[in-house]
Amino acid sequence: MSSILSKSQIGLVPLNWKYDSTRKAQFLDEIASYGFTGIQISGEQALSTEFLDLMMERSITCAEQYFAIRCDENGPLPGSEAESTETISQAAAAGVNMLVIAVDGSAERDRCAGRADSGPQLNETGFKRLAEQVEETARVAAAMGIRSSFHPHAATYIESETETQKLFGLLDEDLVGMCLDVGHWIVGGGDPVAAVKNYGTRITHVHVKDVDPEVLAQLLSGELETMNIAVEDFKLFVPAGTGLLKISDLFRELDAIAYAGWLMSEQDSAWAPEEEASGVSMANIKLALQ
Repeated sequence: MSSILSKSQIGLVPLNWKYDSTRKAQFLDEIASYGFTGIQISGEQALSTEFLDLMMERSITCAEQYFAIRCDENGPLPGSEAESTETISQAAAAGVNMLVIAVDGSAERDRCAGRADSGPQLNETGFKRLAEQVEETARVAAAMGIRSSFHPHAATYIESETETQKLFGLLDEDLVGMCLDVGHWIVGGGDPVAAVKNYGTRITHVHVKDVDPEVLAQLLSGELETMNIAVEDFKLFVPAGTGLLKISDLFRELDAIAYAGWLMSEQDSAWAPEEEASGVSMANIKLALQ
């Protein structure tokens, strides 16, 4: 691997970790022990001076904060703008690098995850209103020194390649980059390697996540009724390099576009011992970077 992608920092979205606010130091020590240099922080953590100080002591960066816009077919729901303002304020106070914007999950889309065409869709007004709010959120964040990227996400109104393409056609590419979550892209029917070729330098943030082929097949067939069941009960997402993701091919394409941003290891849930799955991901990410 060339020196460009090798300069990327490897961070962690610790969804499969059990955060306990009474064990802040231990939580961060364990993350640092695996070699992660940044994390996705929550609103609670962003507001905790103690937590931020402990991060600094361990040279762990606030790589990202996540913000989900609540939507129905007509676009963002009332109150979502105020929620974005609150999240950006938290992120600015914590010195977050990247605001990751997505559409929040919904029960209707949860039931058709991986089969987005069979469920409810954003209408034209919905796409327009969503694009406007994403851009306004990114604009406010930029004024506070925070970059923004949009995350296509399974079980939401922006999941499939078609939905993603339509939304990004409405967004200012200088204002809003793409957070390519390769696991969600696979669930949505896409090829992450092809996505890097298609979107190129518009990709400004990456979630490295892998997918169990057997569980995905059960989800797509309807044997598993919802995405939530597939994730929580059957562990749809697996350590990087152990599922459908062609991780070496992905990294070669990222290197070809001179990507040097964060590579955020993420696994929504895992079999116990849950934290050890992140160690497997880290080892396989490092191996693929060689």
